[in-house]
Amino acid sequence: MDEFGSFGSILIQFKNKLNKKWNRTGQYDSFLTKMGSINKIPKNDKNFLCLTTSPGVLGTKGGKTVDFKRTESQKALQASARAFARNEIEPEAREFDEKGLFPWDTFRKMGREGFLGITVPASYGGGNGGAMEYSILCEEIAKTSAAYIHNGHYQTEKMLIHHGTQEQRRELLPKLASGEYLAATAVSETGVGSSFNAMASTARREKDGYILNGEKVHINDAAEAQIINFFAMAPQGLTVFLVDPKLPGFFIREKMDPIGLRASPIYSFRLQEYRVPESRRVGEEGQGARAFFSAFNRSRIGNASCLLGIAAGALEKAIAFIKDRKVGNKVVADFQGIRWMVAELSTKLEAVGLLRDRAAWMEDQGEDPVRETSMAKLLAGEVSMEVVSQAIQLTGSHGCYRDTPFERYLRDAKCLCIAGGTLEVMKNNIARQILG
Repeated sequence: MDEFGSFGSILIQFKNKLNKKWNRTGQYDSFLTKMGSINKIPKNDKNFLCLTTSPGVLGTKGGKTVDFKRTESQKALQASARAFARNEIEPEAREFDEKGLFPWDTFRKMGREGFLGITVPASYGGGNGGAMEYSILCEEIAKTSAAYIHNGHYQTEKMLIHHGTQEQRRELLPKLASGEYLAATAVSETGVGSSFNAMASTARREKDGYILNGEKVHINDAAEAQIINFFAMAPQGLTVFLVDPKLPGFFIREKMDPIGLRASPIYSFRLQEYRVPESRRVGEEGQGARAFFSAFNRSRIGNASCLLGIAAGALEKAIAFIKDRKVGNKVVADFQGIRWMVAELSTKLEAVGLLRDRAAWMEDQGEDPVRETSMAKLLAGEVSMEVVSQAIQLTGSHGCYRDTPFERYLRDAKCLCIAGGTLEVMKNNIARQILG
């Protein structure tokens, strides 16, 4: 028996066969010298990826090291976000969820902590972070309440960074990063979810700008936001405009009553002959889809991270309960069936985390991560719903009361499985990338 056991023996035999094959072609000197390590990437395969034994390093892709090991600054961010969620959000989360109110004081505190501008360039007052930092923040905050991650805010920052004018960036990014401004994203309509071709909102060209008309539904923070990026059909196609809700022509139609994410209130609103100057257009006319996909690749990573955080938060609380809850001369955590449940759920969460990290890494490398971000959200959604349900099962009747966070976790997870693209849309994205 070799040092890796029977599975290692199988890998060594596989290695020998592959070495013979690749040595003949000159492409590969050695496939595996030790289980999990890699010496050289086949020259004709830029997407080759396998595990390595280096701490925090997953492998090599396109000649780049895929390293998910947290940097010192990322560890500090993680600890800071975790402490903030525990000290600032947890005491109030239930109240704002029940009342369906926006938590303004805590939102502004998040700005002062640097959380709202975590991905904004330092030159505009931000943290200069990328998708990995955004992932860490979302996961830690969502362990307490995912409703405190306002995706429309981060989407707007992303669109401005990559598609806005210098004037727009200078004016708006510092205010968004500090929490002086809240931003929202308005895409969905009564008959439009993921299909832009059916969008009814219009932008009529005038010599000094545009006239916007249209109704939007399911829009988080629309009444609270100082700026809304509004998607409409202009003469050249889908285009994004920055809308100020205080100006004439903006009307809130209804505050809606969602089951989850209730500290990020949801509205329907209407624009009627709303005048917007050309300086409030984001990117070129007809380039709205580009802005959308660049922002939503990032927000899918955020969705996956929030789902992961919800599940991790639920499991952490369930584990604390079963390690303390006595049954006779044992605690619940001593029973094998319970231990297996925890082992299986923890394994699934680890898999979600690795897939999420890979998607974030690709985004930070400037690659197109649509397949990986969709996979991350799909798996995170399915696993989160399972983990929260099983966490309630682990705690028994204790988890069935509203003074515990489990019900809120379940409601928030379900909403996140739909918000920003349903799990079925994620499957379509993945299949399209694989099959064309």
